Amino acid sequence: MPNPLNVPITPPRVAFIDPRSGTVSREWYMFFLSLFQLTGGSSVSLDDVQKGPPMLTVDEINVIVDKASENLRPSTESTIEQIAELRKQIQALESAIRPELGSLSAVNIDWVPYLGFDTAPPWIGTTAGQFWFDSATGAFNAKMGNNNITQQVGEEFFRYGKASAPISDVNLQAVYKTGTVGASGVITFAPTIAGITEADQILGIATEPIATNGFGRITTSGVVRGINTTGSVYGEVWADNDDIWYNPVTGGLTKVKPVAPNIKLQMGTVINAGAGSGSFFVNIGSTSALGGTDSNVQLGTLATSDLLQYNGTYWTNVTPASVISGAGGAPVTKTANFTVAAGETWLINNKSGSSCTVTLPTASANTGRVLHFQNYQAQTLVSASSNVVPLAGGSATTAILQAVAGANATLVSDGTNWVMMQYDSNNSLELE
Repeated sequence: MPNPLNVPITPPRVAFIDPRSGTVSREWYMFFLSLFQLTGGSSVSLDDVQKGPPMLTVDEINVIVDKASENLRPSTESTIEQIAELRKQIQALESAIRPELGSLSAVNIDWVPYLGFDTAPPWIGTTAGQFWFDSATGAFNAKMGNNNITQQVGEEFFRYGKASAPISDVNLQAVYKTGTVGASGVITFAPTIAGITEADQILGIATEPIATNGFGRITTSGVVRGINTTGSVYGEVWADNDDIWYNPVTGGLTKVKPVAPNIKLQMGTVINAGAGSGSFFVNIGSTSALGGTDSNVQLGTLATSDLLQYNGTYWTNVTPASVISGAGGAPVTKTANFTVAAGETWLINNKSGSSCTVTLPTASANTGRVLHFQNYQAQTLVSASSNVVPLAGGSATTAILQAVAGANATLVSDGTNWVMMQYDSNNSLELE
């Protein structure tokens, strides 16, 4: 069919692909048909054209253009220019969105406006590197590690490193730092052992099996699933909601909180106590050691009975003698039976009319403490218990001061009783 209008063939000013059908638009189809007929192609009736353009691929369009270009007469210079322009548009089309590939054909470009995730596709879980949305938990999941870890993004955290001893995820297993691997940028870790004294060395819970010298990850925060959380491997019976601690005696785990002088480090909580289907929430608690993590405490070599004293800058350990020798305070006057209070050193008995009874501090809790007593009244001062050793020694009695005004005595605790170290009756003769 010749060109019915006998006018230069001009490419239409419309989209090459009809967005409604995803195929070549009618205008471009008629343009290609005219080129085909102009170069001697077989005739096509107008009725055929009106039926609408057939489904054409980019490759089929290229074939038509190539044939038209070969058969054009050299004099049709404007048409050749049009075909060159058409080739540019076809090349652009080949890299553009192809509706037959679906909406994800635009993912591999910069600045994607947004992505929407539906339920998990059926192929999830076969290979590390997959990413999907779990509508059941409302979390984005990432398959990672050695294909043993499914991370709930934003809800779990891991530590990557090299195993210096085999790590297993069959039973709940704590992991601690054993060193580093030089310039590789990773640490080495292994199952915890007995006697760890620094809580910061314990990193988390095993979440995948790692062979010796192999690389992998442990969970530092989040949920570990599919493990034995019954406590049987540690000789205990665990239940849902049990808090689990590092066991400094065995190196394993326990539901019993450790006691001093061991570190007390909580590892997390049993969510579901199961033999092979258990789950555990990893939440390593904070712990501290006096003088080890406090910025205002600096301890030297410790000795039994050392005391803690503030030196104006920080707290430090001192001997009891250094504190006792500096003890004192103003004298305290008593007018009735009394109990020696903390911080009292100099005590005056001014009770009139009868003997005064004093309750002394517990000697075993006050080793080295010094007390000074003096009478203002001619009344005796006695202890409420037989815990005063006389000046000449012997068995402990209750006597402290005689019924003489001005009598005075000094008592010092030996950890068992109060020993009289000095006594002045105030009625002795002085010889010159």
